[in-house]
Amino acid sequence: MGDGEHIIIAIDFGTTYSAVAWTCLENAQKIDLISGWPTSGQQPLGTQVPSEIAYSDHGDAEERLISWGYNLSPRDKTIKWFKLGLETDEVSMFLPSGMDTVSVTRDYLRAVNAHVMQTISRRLLATIIQTARYSYILTVPAIWSDNAKERTKRAALEAGFGNGDKVDLTFYSEPETAAVYTLRTMEGILHHVRLGDKFVVCDAGGGTVDLISYQLKEIDPYLQMEECSMGSGDYCGSSFIDREFEKLFQLRMGSAYEGLSISQKQRAVKNFETSKIAFRNDENCPMFQVSIPGISTIPSAGVREGFFEVSREEMKSLFDPVVSKVLELIQEQIDTQQGKVKFILLVGGFGESEYLYLRIQDWAAPQNIQVLQPRDAAMAIVKGAVLRGLEKKVLNSPRSPKVTRRARRSYGVITCEIFDPEQHLESDAIYEVGSKRKLAQLQVHWFIKANQLVDDEETFRYGFSRIFTELEPWKDVLVSSESPTPPTRVDEQVQYHCVLKSDLTSLSLRHDFKRHRIDFRSHYYTAEYDLVLSLADNNLTLALSFNGRNQGLVTVEFDGLPV
Repeated sequence: MGDGEHIIIAIDFGTTYSAVAWTCLENAQKIDLISGWPTSGQQPLGTQVPSEIAYSDHGDAEERLISWGYNLSPRDKTIKWFKLGLETDEVSMFLPSGMDTVSVTRDYLRAVNAHVMQTISRRLLATIIQTARYSYILTVPAIWSDNAKERTKRAALEAGFGNGDKVDLTFYSEPETAAVYTLRTMEGILHHVRLGDKFVVCDAGGGTVDLISYQLKEIDPYLQMEECSMGSGDYCGSSFIDREFEKLFQLRMGSAYEGLSISQKQRAVKNFETSKIAFRNDENCPMFQVSIPGISTIPSAGVREGFFEVSREEMKSLFDPVVSKVLELIQEQIDTQQGKVKFILLVGGFGESEYLYLRIQDWAAPQNIQVLQPRDAAMAIVKGAVLRGLEKKVLNSPRSPKVTRRARRSYGVITCEIFDPEQHLESDAIYEVGSKRKLAQLQVHWFIKANQLVDDEETFRYGFSRIFTELEPWKDVLVSSESPTPPTRVDEQVQYHCVLKSDLTSLSLRHDFKRHRIDFRSHYYTAEYDLVLSLADNNLTLALSFNGRNQGLVTVEFDGLPV
């Protein structure tokens, strides 16, 4: 290894737990999982670390972080589920004063990255670490909005996941990376599928369950898939089962519950979280036992020799509402297909659940749909992200799997058009400065339509014409619509998506733009340029093309949009 080394680091930042995997170019056949997470010594170690963090009540933002992951103590004011705040502001009320979800996510990812780099420094020489290129990959839910991705990107960049010439950051869809990894590594699966076969990926995690369907378009010489739907999902992950257990535990313990320490209460829930995966509703196992440290026997609460006993029927009552919701999502996903679904891939941490697998299998068997549960279902996402990043970003392999995706929404820009009384409203009429032409404002040009199939290599252009007297950054509004037939004019079906700031101020006003004289004292300039939109890897990116070349800057602002 030497100056040409390239290190791929993938982070599956989950709602309840996170995982990290990595590899390097010279040893690309081996994908390593990060373990040995910092711990207070009381929790079991593994390849996943809790997505939890705590701050003190004093000091500035940089000094307030006190613990994260397994290092949290019962006395800490633990922040959980903050990942969901990247998609919705509804959880912001649970954050410390003066902090938002992006800053909390930044602090968590920075702490994770510090441990990752400590681990890698034990495996590679210092000279390699100092000279290598780094590619960070963050996996995100298939149903996430562009705003959520932008917030995640901001947090990741501030955490050091893309700063400098030798570091870059990419986002991949969670179910997509799991699908690619499973199809590439599961024994013999590609020998028993045919072109045109459809399958559903069910990514069941701690907070959310995401689903998306694919059709196999090519198998050999390289894997090619096409999305059959835009994806779906809901908040029905395994943590909702944990919450119901906590209620049951408190109810059954009765007055004894108040006598338990905070640590004992938290350990009971944690022990249930890690052991519930084994529950399978077996008639030969009428009781499910959860370890509670420091308690011997409380017969009235069902505690015997340090174990809280939960009957099979009680376990079913905890699981069934969540599992039923997952089955509804699968049914909805299959209903969108025109043609038979051959199999379901069950991945994610909750995807390792025996009971969830058996319930889905019982539901799918009468429809002749097979349910596949990879051996390392919880790690399929993060391992798949490393594999995908290695092939696409480093090796640039022509055999890298190709995925054609469906646009989640229509994207367009608000423009002015030459006024046509048969097409436009008189209330939209304005007169152009300089030329005095009659125009119709508030018209929408759509780059991409919702549900449209889009390849990574595809770009979409729209030409702009500007009239100006001074060269300064221009702002345009990118709009979106989830309507199957988006309107040609701004109305209630059109949402303001983000503000695009196009900057050509590095160019020469005199030499690069056309000058037009109004009279002997005044003049104006015109510019013709294209906005170039891409949805590669399901990530919205924009560039500015002027005089046939990409130049200038386009920045995207999701906050402060007009309403």
